Amino acid sequence: MSETTTFLHIGDIVSLFAEGTVCGFMSTLGLVDDRCVINPEAGNLNEPPKKFRDCLFKICPSNRYSAQKQYRKAQKHQQNQQHLLSSVSDDRLLLEKLRHASELEKKQNEREFKKQQGYIISYGHVVQLLHIKSNKFLTVNRRLPALLEKNAMRVMLDKEGAEGSWFYIVPFYKLRSQGDKVVCGDRVLLKPVNAGQPLHASNYDLVDNPGCKEVNAVNCNTSWKISLFLEHSENREDVLKGGDVVRLFHAEQEKFLTMDEYKKKQYLFLRTTGRTSATAATSSKALWEVEVVQHDPCRAGAGHWNSLFRFKHLATGYYIAAEVDDDDLTDPMREKLRGAPDNPVYCLVPIPYGNDIASIFEVDATTAARGDMMVPRSSYVRLRHLCTNTWVHSTGIPIDKEEDKPVMSKLGCALLREDKEAFSIVPVSPQEVRDLDFATDAGKVLSNIGGQLEKGSITQNEKKAVISLLNDLLYFVSDTDKNQFDDPLEIKMTNPDRERQKLMREQDILKQIFRILQAPFKDRGDGPMLKMEELGDQRYAAFRHICRLCYRMIRHSQDTYRKNQEYIAKQFGFMQKQIGYDVLAEDTITALLHNNRKLLETHIRGAEINTFVNLVRKNKECRFLEYLSDLCVSNYVAIPITQELICNAVLAAANADILIETRLVRTQIEVEREDARPEDAAVAYEEEEEVFLYWDNGRKYKSIRELAVGAANGKADDAKVLQYYRYQLDLFANMCLDRQYLAIDKLSQQLDIDLILRCVEDNALPHDLRASFCNLMVHMHIDRDPQEVITPVRYARLWKEIPTKLSIADYDGGHHASGNASRTKFMDTIRLVENYLCDLVNHSWLFSNTEQNKLTHQVVRLARHLIYFGFYSLTDLLRLTKTLLSILDCAPDAELGAMPNGKLGGTSV
Repeated sequence: MSETTTFLHIGDIVSLFAEGTVCGFMSTLGLVDDRCVINPEAGNLNEPPKKFRDCLFKICPSNRYSAQKQYRKAQKHQQNQQHLLSSVSDDRLLLEKLRHASELEKKQNEREFKKQQGYIISYGHVVQLLHIKSNKFLTVNRRLPALLEKNAMRVMLDKEGAEGSWFYIVPFYKLRSQGDKVVCGDRVLLKPVNAGQPLHASNYDLVDNPGCKEVNAVNCNTSWKISLFLEHSENREDVLKGGDVVRLFHAEQEKFLTMDEYKKKQYLFLRTTGRTSATAATSSKALWEVEVVQHDPCRAGAGHWNSLFRFKHLATGYYIAAEVDDDDLTDPMREKLRGAPDNPVYCLVPIPYGNDIASIFEVDATTAARGDMMVPRSSYVRLRHLCTNTWVHSTGIPIDKEEDKPVMSKLGCALLREDKEAFSIVPVSPQEVRDLDFATDAGKVLSNIGGQLEKGSITQNEKKAVISLLNDLLYFVSDTDKNQFDDPLEIKMTNPDRERQKLMREQDILKQIFRILQAPFKDRGDGPMLKMEELGDQRYAAFRHICRLCYRMIRHSQDTYRKNQEYIAKQFGFMQKQIGYDVLAEDTITALLHNNRKLLETHIRGAEINTFVNLVRKNKECRFLEYLSDLCVSNYVAIPITQELICNAVLAAANADILIETRLVRTQIEVEREDARPEDAAVAYEEEEEVFLYWDNGRKYKSIRELAVGAANGKADDAKVLQYYRYQLDLFANMCLDRQYLAIDKLSQQLDIDLILRCVEDNALPHDLRASFCNLMVHMHIDRDPQEVITPVRYARLWKEIPTKLSIADYDGGHHASGNASRTKFMDTIRLVENYLCDLVNHSWLFSNTEQNKLTHQVVRLARHLIYFGFYSLTDLLRLTKTLLSILDCAPDAELGAMPNGKLGGTSV
């Protein structure tokens, strides 16, 4: 080693070993916890901890934080006084300037790091310590006391860093003095610039992690030995080095080297994928950490072609090794490379420890390369097992041979080398590695919480911890910034992150979430810790909130992801038992089944439908009607099986109390007589028909117009009834979808064409309610027998059928698929459509009313179905087209002449 390599540089990656009354590496509790700890039992300088990545820090120059500090302060002020900032434009402008200054400062810090990288550090210099695994800075918060020693200051990891992240490096021995160069291996003191008290390894164990000692800042004699892990000059992006995380892709088989559990045992294999692009089949169980074997177990380095390597499974910590294979199954590749028939054959196996010669491999270049050359990070290599002197190769031997479609192919080792048995080293981004680390750590914490719940003992602090972790997981899986949503339950998935959703399943987070949902309610012999019925009690509000967060996690994890949907569907029976207790189980089930025909047909039976019907009766909430409506269809196509189940349940006489009945009632109104003589009465009584709604088994009723007026005037009860009725109409429409006569025959008697048209034409009703009536008209009365879809143009015809002359009148003759009786039946509907569209053309507020746009959309859909079923002649269709084009132009076209006047084929309707 040359003289310069023994000095500490900016950009070096190091570990910090505490020496004093407590000895051990400074480490963390994973990415779900920002505390810094020392675990003396985890390892020492001769036998480093198994999770050595948790102990690595990068030496960075001191960053500037003044602009970022001002911006955070202004942000906090904005959150506290939003009503003031929203009204004062100067404050908003100031906040934007501060944000811009903060971003500039961050870029300046990045440039300064690149500029100073490789600079030799002397005692007295100020540095920052960036934790490699979490990408957070070691920080002392002098305003907060330590968790255990209240006379000390708290030490934690901070994502952005702060002035508390600045540390002086002070010599511990008198043989070093200020200004001397820091030598790797020196024992030093780390003193925060703004606190003055050095980092200290406490003697006290953490309550929730026995064996782990707290790191804090207080006057003490704790020294820290700086052990070099990776020198800055070796930390190059284009070189394979210790600490890199990669995938190993078998070039010939086009499969990733993967480790997973099968029948409660870990196996190494090449995974077969059904994807069209094999390289896209990325899995978190195919990530490997590279270790370059060195004499110093705490040291890594750049990999050379003559270096020795270990490959550590990132999720589990297991290492790749080889052992004699006793499997009797023959394989052509194995027999080819075996050599003599009596030569032993080997296979790759995982082992839980790395200090074994069986886990050491050499890499062989596929091109000419000297032994002292560095291994490129993206290259093809062959793997040679050092201990057995054998070469890794693929086989056709399935590990999961009992499955219908085996996807796990065994990897063997043989004495002969086959050139094509090479692996591509695929680099993995640091963000993907951090995502896996977070998911792995979160899964372990949830597993511990699940165990505590199963024992029936969980503390208040543990409840807070699991709520905080579930919040973080919701932000994580939805890829949402915490500043966007104060309440994680309100998060909306706009662009699902498939890789993060996959982590929820692969790292058993979903498994642990279901365990947490079940554990409190399990009977352990002396009764369950909690009953579902008790969740409404304020004493158990924390448990209810935990359940709601769990179900929201399940919902986000399955969003548009088929594999997760299939995994979650296995728990369908359990989830159904928790419906109706305000834990979002019904929301999750509906989201899972939405537009998923396979799951709908598999899991929805009469019992599930009756559960939702009972929820409608119990809660009288619109969302349960919407759930039933969603169960009828998948991707706008009816599912006859569930339609029939819902029709039989909803339309049963026993369930009539959950529906609002619609009636056309004759009422008398007073009309002033203009031709009345003095001896006659001044008013007369006339009868008119009006639509009335009856609910609560007919005990309550009101006219639909009266309800609409009340809702418009702010009457909550009227608005609630009207909204419930609208959702009921949408449910009826989906029950009738695709000619489901079980619903059509029963409902059309109550909701006939005349009643529906009255409601659509009534301008006093809300637009969304009129739109629902339009939708119901389509599926209940138009898309049914005897209507059949006409063929507008026949492209294949006989020559003798083609007339020599053709006019519009000739084309119309005999082209109506619907009979005259049907056409007469829908003349009022056709007139309504044309009058509505003509009114749109003549109004300047076209498309400005979003609520009316819903009605317009349904009216146009209604027109389209009338056209498909042949209710428009070609002449009428041309005129309708001009009207629609005028609407698209948002103004009447002068060339079109007068607007249509509601006449069809020259005959007044």
